[in-house]
Amino acid sequence: MENRNKNQNRILILADFSEGNQTAIDFAMNYLCTEGSKIYFIQTWQKPSYGASMVRDLAPILKDISKRELQALKAEALKNYKLDAANVELLSYEGELTEFFNTEIYKGHSWQVVFALNELHNDLNLNPRFKKIIASVNQPLYVLNNCKPWANVKSIYISNTNSNVSEPILQPLQRICAKQKCNVHIGLDINDMYIHDKANLVKLYSSACTNASIRFENLSKDHKPELKRDDCMLWIYNEKKTECEEKNLISYFDKWFVKSKGITVGNF
Repeated sequence: MENRNKNQNRILILADFSEGNQTAIDFAMNYLCTEGSKIYFIQTWQKPSYGASMVRDLAPILKDISKRELQALKAEALKNYKLDAANVELLSYEGELTEFFNTEIYKGHSWQVVFALNELHNDLNLNPRFKKIIASVNQPLYVLNNCKPWANVKSIYISNTNSNVSEPILQPLQRICAKQKCNVHIGLDINDMYIHDKANLVKLYSSACTNASIRFENLSKDHKPELKRDDCMLWIYNEKKTECEEKNLISYFDKWFVKSKGITVGNF
């Protein structure tokens, strides 16, 4: 079993979201990766749920497709970025992402999780299956939307529902804001926060976003982005996400998730 090292920077790119994989890789390389970081690509696959012969015939094919797609992503990353091949791992996982988030390899280490997609809608219905994925991450989570590879991030939305901030997100945030001018919206649960805790959060985020336009917002009222066609948006979530945070993220990406997984939920 791999030696547990909570201090090593592990970056997990969710490669199920193929339409945004290149954007996720570029973001991870530029803002999350540090010397000695390990990059993990994960893609899930599942056996058909009908017909014994169908399972027997298709399962090896689906597994092979997953492995070949992951190998192609690794080759592309090694070609475009200065990476040691030994620091890039491929995870072809049989089952749902929610199941992987409960495995020993995931829970036993600290991760920074990232994925990207191209979706212009933010008025989407709730998808309970996607909700389980968001609730299961329990690690710093970066979600890029409507972003092209190598494009500047126009708006960053951070949700902070308690008096703490996940330390791992501050350094990437500082790198982003140092490289480009962007608008940072930080949602705070103002009603349930002491004044000195709020002041401390303001200080931490302000120090990390020195080159950005920062706006502190009431998480329950004002923290609702409106994505325009040319906007590149980044959501950053702390390790623990409340039900309110989950609903915001779920509704925003639900339509895309249903389409990518072939899931039928509600009116979809």
